[in-house]
Amino acid sequence: MKIDRRFIWINGVLAVALPLAGISLALASRQKDISERSIEFSEKINFVIPEASSNVRIWIPIPKNDPYQNVKLLSLKAPTSHQITQDSVFGNSFIYIESPSSIKNNILEIKSIYKIVRKEQRGGETAEGISDSALSDYLLPRGLEVINENIRKISEETIRGKSRPMDKAREIYQYVLKHMSYDKSGEGWGRGDSLYACDIGKGNCTDFHSLFIVLARASRIPARFQMGIPLPNSREGEPSGNYHCWAEFYIEEKGWIPVDISEAWKNPDKAEYFFGNLDENRILLSTGREILLSPEQAEAPLNYLSKPYIEIDGKPLNDFQLERRFKNSDQLSAVSRQQTAVKGGSKKP
Repeated sequence: MKIDRRFIWINGVLAVALPLAGISLALASRQKDISERSIEFSEKINFVIPEASSNVRIWIPIPKNDPYQNVKLLSLKAPTSHQITQDSVFGNSFIYIESPSSIKNNILEIKSIYKIVRKEQRGGETAEGISDSALSDYLLPRGLEVINENIRKISEETIRGKSRPMDKAREIYQYVLKHMSYDKSGEGWGRGDSLYACDIGKGNCTDFHSLFIVLARASRIPARFQMGIPLPNSREGEPSGNYHCWAEFYIEEKGWIPVDISEAWKNPDKAEYFFGNLDENRILLSTGREILLSPEQAEAPLNYLSKPYIEIDGKPLNDFQLERRFKNSDQLSAVSRQQTAVKGGSKKP
C-alpha cells in the first residue's frame, strides 16, 4: 500500500499547531481578563521656607515603572532646576531639587503631573530577572524588619510539613491573616515593626506586611516591602488614603508574587485573591525599607517612603502641604471631547 507522505506531514503539523494554538488562545483569554486602569495623577507640594535658612533639599518619589505599571512624567513646575536620580539599592527614582532660600515670599510650590497605566497584578505571570546578590539582600533583616528567635520559631512551626516555597508562603500568609487585627488604637502601630506586630498582633498595613516579610525570610523565601497610594473606584478625586503598602515574595521561575494581607483582613471574601494577586486600584510608589535617597539625605535612612522628603539645613521638614489628585483617562477624554465641541460650535460634518 502506498503511503501519502503529504498526509502524514500535514497531520503532523496540525498535531503540533493545534495544541500551540490552544495555549495561545488561553493566554490571550487570560490577558483579556486582566483589569487595567489609566489615570492622570497630580501631586502638589507647598511650604514656607523658614527665615535664615541657607539650604533646601527636596526628594519627590516618582511612581515606579515595572511590568504592571507604566509611568510617564508629563509636566513639572518648580521655581528652580531639578534632576532625576535613583537610589542604588532598590532602584527608587526621585525628582531632586536643591533650592536657594531666596524664593519669592519664602513660599516654595512644586507641582508634578503623571500619566499612569496600572494593570491588575497576577503573581507568576511576569517573571522579572534579579541577581543572586539582590535576592540575598531580601533574605536579611533590615531596620524594623527584625528576625529574632521567636520569629524563627514561629516560621518553623508555620511551614512544618511543607517543602514547596509556594506552599510555605501560603501558610505564612494564613498565619499573619489569623494572627493580626487591623487596629490603629494605642501606640506603636504604623511603623512596620515586626516584633511589635508579632507580640501585639495588631496594626495597619505596614505592620501586617513587616511580619509576613520576616517570617518569609526566616523560611529562606526572599520577600520585599512595596509602598503605594490607594485609589478609590471613583473616576476622579483624591486617593483613598495617604498610603497603602503590600509585600511580595520571590519564587524561582515565577518571579515576584504579591500579597495584600491587610486588605484580605478587611475583605475576608477576597482572602484567596490577595494571595498572589493585586487589584489595579493603587499606584506603586517605592520599594524597600531603610532607604538612602539619591543624593543621600543628611538624616538617617527612611523607614519607608510614602511621600516627598524635605530637608532644610540638614533637618527634616514635616510641616508641609501635600495635595494629590487623579482623573481616570476616560474622564479626561470626555472633557477633551467637550472642549472640542465648544470650540467647534454645533456645526455638522
